[in-house]
Amino acid sequence: MFSTFTVQPLLRGVHLDDASVAASESSAPSGRSFFDRSSTVSPSGNNSPVPKSTGIFNRNTRPIVESLDSFENHLYLGTSDGYLLHYVIEEQISSQSDLPRSRLVRRRALGFGKKVVEKIMVISALRIAILLCDSTLTFYSLPDFQPFASQIHPPIKGVTAFCEDSSQSGHVAEDGSVRLCVTKRRIIQFYSLWPDAISEPKELSLPNGALVVTRWKNFICVADANDFNLIDSRVGRMIPVLPVVQTSNSGPNAQVLKPVCIAITENEFLLASATSSGQTAIGIFCSGAGDPVRGTLQFSSYPRALGIEFPYVAALLRGNMIEVHNILDQSLVQTIRFDSALEIRTLVQGPGLAVWMSSLARVLGQQSWQRSAAEDQTQQDVSRIATVLARVLFAGKDTVSALVTTPLALHADKLLREGRVEEALLLSEKATATISQENRHRERLQLELDFIHQKSGLIYLEETLFDDAFGLFLRGRIDPRAIIFMFPDVLQKQDILGDVKLFGGVRELLNQRGSLHDIINRTTARSGDQGTEFGNMLLTNAKEVFSQFLIKCKREYRTTKGRPSPIAEAIDTALLGLWVDNGNDKDLLQLLGGANACKEDLSEPKLRSAGKHYALSIWYKSHKNPGAALSIWKSLIQGELEDRSSAVSLQDMATLLMSSQDMTLIEEYGWWIVGQDETIGLKIFMPGDSKRAAIFDPDRVLESCKAKVSQEGIMTYLEYLVTQRKSETPEHHTMLSQLYVDNIVRTVGNSGAAAKHQELVNMFKEQQSRKLLTSESFRTLESAGIMDTFLSYLQSNGKVDLISSYRAKLSHLLQSISVVNADDILGKVKSIPILRYEVALLLARTGQYEECIGILVKEVKDYQGVEILCLNGGNFRNRSKVTKAAATTEGAHSKVVVAELEKRKKLFMILLQEYLGISEDDGGMNLTLRLLNSQSSYLDISEVVQFLPEYWSVEALQEYLLRSLRRSYHDFKEIQVVKGLSLGENLRISEELFQLYESQGPVVITANDICHVCGDAVADAVFVRTVDMRVIHLHCGSTTAAEHAPSSSSR
Repeated sequence: MFSTFTVQPLLRGVHLDDASVAASESSAPSGRSFFDRSSTVSPSGNNSPVPKSTGIFNRNTRPIVESLDSFENHLYLGTSDGYLLHYVIEEQISSQSDLPRSRLVRRRALGFGKKVVEKIMVISALRIAILLCDSTLTFYSLPDFQPFASQIHPPIKGVTAFCEDSSQSGHVAEDGSVRLCVTKRRIIQFYSLWPDAISEPKELSLPNGALVVTRWKNFICVADANDFNLIDSRVGRMIPVLPVVQTSNSGPNAQVLKPVCIAITENEFLLASATSSGQTAIGIFCSGAGDPVRGTLQFSSYPRALGIEFPYVAALLRGNMIEVHNILDQSLVQTIRFDSALEIRTLVQGPGLAVWMSSLARVLGQQSWQRSAAEDQTQQDVSRIATVLARVLFAGKDTVSALVTTPLALHADKLLREGRVEEALLLSEKATATISQENRHRERLQLELDFIHQKSGLIYLEETLFDDAFGLFLRGRIDPRAIIFMFPDVLQKQDILGDVKLFGGVRELLNQRGSLHDIINRTTARSGDQGTEFGNMLLTNAKEVFSQFLIKCKREYRTTKGRPSPIAEAIDTALLGLWVDNGNDKDLLQLLGGANACKEDLSEPKLRSAGKHYALSIWYKSHKNPGAALSIWKSLIQGELEDRSSAVSLQDMATLLMSSQDMTLIEEYGWWIVGQDETIGLKIFMPGDSKRAAIFDPDRVLESCKAKVSQEGIMTYLEYLVTQRKSETPEHHTMLSQLYVDNIVRTVGNSGAAAKHQELVNMFKEQQSRKLLTSESFRTLESAGIMDTFLSYLQSNGKVDLISSYRAKLSHLLQSISVVNADDILGKVKSIPILRYEVALLLARTGQYEECIGILVKEVKDYQGVEILCLNGGNFRNRSKVTKAAATTEGAHSKVVVAELEKRKKLFMILLQEYLGISEDDGGMNLTLRLLNSQSSYLDISEVVQFLPEYWSVEALQEYLLRSLRRSYHDFKEIQVVKGLSLGENLRISEELFQLYESQGPVVITANDICHVCGDAVADAVFVRTVDMRVIHLHCGSTTAAEHAPSSSSR
């Protein structure tokens, strides 16, 4: 049967001798208190009343422990002869004994003679102990148990009983105090206690006094020799509840018992009442209003004391017995009997004492496989695992013990040893529900659950219930290496268990089970003739479940950027071995392709011997060995190696090389890939990242391309250099242009392609002419699509016409770059009749604008393109950046702007003349009017009128004439404003000069006056005099203007 509580001894043979000697030295008699007189029982332990004691302490009687309480690891004992014993329970590291090491710190005479120390109560929240002796409460500081000065905490005399508010156990009120109740002969007092003060008491009348008192917030339960009563402190009303002894007998033979009661929880108390027979007692739960709640507890005799460890209540009975009941269902769950020689006299419920349990240490102590527990465990680990909190303490005449809630692991271990696995797991499921952040024992409880699941898993493994077993291993967080070790044919290092830590109980069972083959052999030994076949089936099933177990463990112990853990190495290596053996190439490649911690010395030979070349290359790649991976991939592609799982391609090799910085590998395998497929291979040498591009020498790569790739490949690489790397090398641009021309010539040789392209060109010309003729005015030209350029037309047809694609690339190159040598290409382009547009572009580069504009207007009919050319000053791209870069000073900027403006005017005049050369039937008038209106700022009316036909009406030219007139008038007015401003500035400067001349007088220059900047004689009527009265040349003054501001000049 499960034991709810375990008796944990704390002290044996308490040091009472010196106190006894001290007592014998005093001749003054010392009477025992009223409480002990009323609770004395016969030595036989029955429940019959005992005649009253004489009240005189026999000096020949050995002192005993009468009261106790604890604080942290300190234990305080009150003796029957007025002494306080202070013990320290030392932290346990490792011991096979249940009795912890203890040390007596001090024996203190309390100063009350030989009076019994009736009660010690520790208030842990304030670090204060309150002691009742000789009807006096005294206060002590903890943990040294030093008395407070009477000015801080004065003694309280005439006390019969006292208690703290049970709802505050371990806590303080908002004002930092703890509430106390103190009963005296006819009153009950309420105090608020602080670490350095105590309040004035509030009092209520208590006609019959009280022998015991307990409190929960506003409700107080008191009992005299006859009855239990409840008091509501808010209203001061007392409610009778029930008698201490349920009998009507009275007289000298009436049974006299010390009443017992305790607060259970919010608004609930437990009261003990003896039955009328006097042989048994009942425990009644009641509310603060006196109403019964729950059921009734049955005690075999009247309790001497009660202690709560929810949901259990422990009752100390006469006859050295403790009964434990479940509060929730009122059942008796445990009876603990002690030897009569112990004379158990008192039981208290304290704040809690940390005690060592050797049985728990033996079960949960984790041990390394190759080392003993003493060498393997640290002091902190052992203390944390094997130390539990005991709140219920009890004492005999010279012993002290604790009632410790039996740990879950000990209960479950007992069930597992009996083969009751399902019951143990059910117990763990109930305990799992109690794990939360608020549970202060959650760390140990988690370890206990791990132990139960691990041991249950090993039991199920013996029964070949593999699914259940490995599921429990996962829940128990067992070290996967311990399970891998049970599969000796799985890839693993020899000393895999070297630093594996296991619970003591688990390690013992693991040794008994042996390997998986041993388990299967024991199982098949009972299967008769089908043993071999059955065994193979079991092994296959086990490995399948085992691999799923390892996959789940891999997620838990995933490899990080740092050094992989030994567990991760063991898991990945074992999975590799399993998947190689069963031919699971998909999972194997997925494992090796991601972050993995496979052991090199085990994985490489395994893959190589199994012919998994592709998997080996993936392993090399993931372990930063691209050279080995590329070597294998090359051999696989060439057929030198065979691997059915291989899916490698040239693109895979190129992708790997594009991420490498090793030029040796790139040169070796990159050009080999180019030889196999130059489209894929050339991408290796054309990185988009500027940092990576810096490792390649373009000229060297280009030379290799000339020797190893086709014209198309060379053109692709040159396009990369010009467009992406923005090469400024003229040779690159010229070579690319010539390649475009060569490709056009080669393509034109195909009569079908040439005819198709010519048809597209004619279509563009027809569209332009049709738009001119169908547009009623120049305002509709833009909406009709006249804004399209010939280049954009070529680009739009590049996908359907190869010649258009090449021409678009060539034209874009000629328009967008300035370093191409036009003379080298112009001659070759002129020899190709189809490239008239490209000839115009080259002519523009050489400054032959008349011929260029003529070709664009008459032959190509690229009206928008030619206007862009004129607007940009003879270029097909905006020159604003160039102009801005060239204009470093204001004067230079003005010169550049003026030059550009004049050039644009000149080009637009040439264009105007070309437009006028187009007949009106072909749309020439529309083009001309559009040009005049849109570019009127560049077309001076005095020049334009010389070329316009005389028969054109003023109405047709109205918009142009208005714009020109407005612009001319604006220029005139602007000049007048500038002149006025300049005149005013000149008058101001003249006035300043006259004033300066009047104040400083004339400056006389002689042959001896020397310029202080250059050292030469001034000898000139134009000079500058600085602020410090030095004479310098005017041109020298301009170079030092930042340092010397001229104060006057004279001529």
